[in-house]
Amino acid sequence: MNYNIKVKELDEGTNYPLIVLSGMTGLGQKTIQELAEQGNFSMISENGQQVVKGKEFLDWAKSVDNQIEVEKNDYHLMDVEDR
Repeated sequence: MNYNIKVKELDEGTNYPLIVLSGMTGLGQKTIQELAEQGNFSMISENGQQVVKGKEFLDWAKSVDNQIEVEKNDYHLMDVEDR
């Protein structure tokens, strides 16, 4: 399933903590870490937090047309007994 990465609010001059970048883009923190490990952009340690440089992330996002293939999860509803 393709996911359109939200980049409208990102700034090239800002370093984003992982949790902030996750919230702003809609990507999971694990997904962002995996993308960094694959060499798409770097993560650095800043003030004790893992951060991603906005410019590197935006350059990568632009190179993939702001889209990424993500797993589709089918969550089944749980049956709950009526009382």
